[in-house]
Amino acid sequence: MALCEAMSRPDSVRFPVTVTRLPLTRCEICGRTLAYQPGQASAVLTKHYLRMHPDALTEAAEATGA
Repeated sequence: MALCEAMSRPDSVRFPVTVTRLPLTRCEICGRTLAYQPGQASAVLTKHYLRMHPDALTEAAEATGA
């Protein structure tokens, strides 16, 4: 059996990592989970819909008469 050695480099520089827990919402069309800053759910969903489901936005605008 071979010995396992830890892969460490004492000369490597470590950078601090900040982990932020963001609220999540889900796309009603594709089910994709989207993270957003508090108060920004609408903007994040709109960007997602523009990128991934532009036809859904067009249909919604026509249905409301916009």
